[in-house]
Amino acid sequence: MTQRSVAVWFLAGAAITAIIFFAALHPASGTVGGLLYLATSWALPSVFVFTLALGLAWLVPAPIAARISVALGLSFVLALNTSLPVLSDLMHYGQNVSSEHRRAVTWNAERRSDAIDMKRRPWGPVFTRPFGARVRVGSDEGCGCMYFLDAVDTLYSDRTLATLSAAAGRRASVKDYAGLGDPSSEQKDAHTDLTLWQRDDGYRALIELFDRGEKIAAFAQTGIPLRALTDRAGVGREKLAANFFENALDILLHDNFWSHSLNAVVPNYFPERELDTFFRQASGRP
Repeated sequence: MTQRSVAVWFLAGAAITAIIFFAALHPASGTVGGLLYLATSWALPSVFVFTLALGLAWLVPAPIAARISVALGLSFVLALNTSLPVLSDLMHYGQNVSSEHRRAVTWNAERRSDAIDMKRRPWGPVFTRPFGARVRVGSDEGCGCMYFLDAVDTLYSDRTLATLSAAAGRRASVKDYAGLGDPSSEQKDAHTDLTLWQRDDGYRALIELFDRGEKIAAFAQTGIPLRALTDRAGVGREKLAANFFENALDILLHDNFWSHSLNAVVPNYFPERELDTFFRQASGRP
């Protein structure tokens, strides 16, 4: 088999991998496609990247060892693709946080609740991990359906809530005060208010802790890169077809070996250690 024939085989393999990925995930494939996707989706994005890189590398007139080296470098570039500018963000990113404490939450028998909830807001999907797909596929055995969701364990708001619950050692959830019908609810409990907004140097996060309506502590982070926010359509139940190809392409292009490996070694945009310390102090825990 000639070098060019091998290249064609690899390139064809990459094309077939992409076709299987889209066909299995598409709503028209039904239950059979869904089962195929669940069985293969963990590997298909990485297989696509590496077979495409090998196919392109085998077009280079060079010894096998050199072509393998070229394929490895190409796989890195192809795996990051539209995320390559994030490397520049990381070169200029430095975690910049500050906090202030006036006192800790007062816990006593008169409190209506021992929880610290987070006030519901339209936060916007600010992602804390620099690389990887911004959506994932969820499924429900009851309805036999699949749908797109935000990538797991990476939204700034979700990680703030998880850190709050773990650090305070108390139940924490998102509370919609506007839907309670009691305007004084915010004056009777302990809750956190998260605000995210855009500035010239990136996004700023402000986390304020209130106890019976009094602000007792605040935590701020600045300089979160602008590319951290990705607002996609078609996320949620019964929306699989609403923005299918954009969301599916995001997973195929970014949910791969290189992206996961980089996320394990580069800094993310969430100050978990500092925020954990902040919530412990503000909630009165050692």
